[in-house]
Amino acid sequence: MSRIVVLDPTAAPPDVDADPGPDAGSVAGRIVGIRYDTAWKSFEWVIDEWIARLQDAGADVRRWCAGNRIGDEGERTRTELESFATDVDIAVVGLGN
Repeated sequence: MSRIVVLDPTAAPPDVDADPGPDAGSVAGRIVGIRYDTAWKSFEWVIDEWIARLQDAGADVRRWCAGNRIGDEGERTRTELESFATDVDIAVVGLGN
């Protein structure tokens, strides 16, 4: 009986740094910004839940929907991003998934 070799074309998983970074500390009295876009509509449900919990913990929460990255809208997005980044104390900018 002949034998064959089946090759696995998948790459090895990347090394993951398990360090979550510095602790943000208490959110009470701080401005928490949540950045999102229109690519994943169900994330807006998650944002609604987070906002309620963050406000219960004493945070002022600001949402920012990122726009296009080209043309006139791209310029507006960059300007808004600059304001968002400088106006918040803590920013949630993605899920890391």
